[in-house]
Amino acid sequence: MDTQLKQQAQQLKQSKNFAEALPLFKQLWEEDRENCNEWDGWNYAHCLTKQKDYKTALKICREVYEIKQNFEQNNNLYAWCIYYTEIKIDKVTNEQLFFKAGEGIVKLSKQENKSLKQEKDYPCVYSLSLFKILDYLNEKAIYNPEPILYWTEKLNPDFLETTPFKFTDNEGKERELASKKEDWYFLRSKALYENRDFADCISLSEMALQSFTKFHYDNDIWLRRNIALSKAQLGDIDTAKEELKSLLKRKNEWFIQKEIAELYKKQNKIDDAIKYAVDAALNFGDPDKKMNLHKLLAELLKEQNKIQEAKPHIELVYKIRFSNQWKIDSELLDLVSFYNIDTNNIPDEKELLRKLKKIWENLKFGSQEVLKGIIKTIISEGRAGFVETENKKSYFFNTKDFKGKRDLIQQGQKVSFFLEDSFDKKKNQPTKNAVNVKPIFN
Repeated sequence: MDTQLKQQAQQLKQSKNFAEALPLFKQLWEEDRENCNEWDGWNYAHCLTKQKDYKTALKICREVYEIKQNFEQNNNLYAWCIYYTEIKIDKVTNEQLFFKAGEGIVKLSKQENKSLKQEKDYPCVYSLSLFKILDYLNEKAIYNPEPILYWTEKLNPDFLETTPFKFTDNEGKERELASKKEDWYFLRSKALYENRDFADCISLSEMALQSFTKFHYDNDIWLRRNIALSKAQLGDIDTAKEELKSLLKRKNEWFIQKEIAELYKKQNKIDDAIKYAVDAALNFGDPDKKMNLHKLLAELLKEQNKIQEAKPHIELVYKIRFSNQWKIDSELLDLVSFYNIDTNNIPDEKELLRKLKKIWENLKFGSQEVLKGIIKTIISEGRAGFVETENKKSYFFNTKDFKGKRDLIQQGQKVSFFLEDSFDKKKNQPTKNAVNVKPIFN
């Protein structure tokens, strides 16, 4: 071996002159391999990574691995090369290779304890890679809990970072992301529920709720939702309903209303089920995301022999699936047949939604007295306000519930409205809000 060349290469590398050291290590490795050891190969691969040539570095790390498999420095560099070439990619085109790369990183490296603050906090290729895989799995169009459970099992949550990641966005605003430990609990809790491991889901979710004082992305709500739905699956429907209703006070989402409706349906309490299902239908949400809700409403209305009200729900489901070229399954075809729907003459989606909205509003407000009054005040930069009845009672309303031109939302405008049960978060007490607020001109 050319000892002088090797010394020169090492000196350049030690002085962090990787670009000049690289061709020397390359010459040694390619022209005098029989006299090279694992350190020579590692030095060559390390210089390559400093030049961001991860593909060639990966090849060299493999060659070094064949010389000495328990060489820790090379194994760690080998794992990083796999990460940069096969894990940190814009788009996964070959799942088999993607997951194989993850298995390789698990074999080559180990999870570092990132819960301990260190003077120099280097990233852990093991955790970084597995979270890349978990993010990919969680965002897939068809959710499969089994691989998420498999990969989360390979992570020790006690070793994960507990400090949220803070940064400044392009607009100069301070942002904060959940810690990896919080992410792990959320991902695994969701997968346990979807995999029907209900007892384990409850246990893990309760552990998570005790582990953090602050949550991100409403993760505490999703954890409590997983607990409630798991309890329902284990037979405790009444407790599940109350816990979901409690969540509605914090997050008024249509899918939580739908889940409460489904629980009432299980108990054969059809009127209560329709109430929550109608609230879900009138709540914000894309129609294509609500197809199961529309089918649920059709089932509930059919139970009350309201066939004409049920039928357009199935028409809408068919129209959405047909328009998006999604599969029309046998269950939907049976419903189309039952309601005697002519699939060639279904109205367009907007017309169906207008028709259904009238049905939903009639179901929700049909037995209520129409109240009249005026808009008394506008608050929150036009996002909300108060209406006052003729007998001087005042009710909060959100301008998203105003059914008219936006320029009519002004003090003194005469309106009609209904009342809806709500919850005042500031006062922490039940209240009633004005909804379906419509302008009147007489």
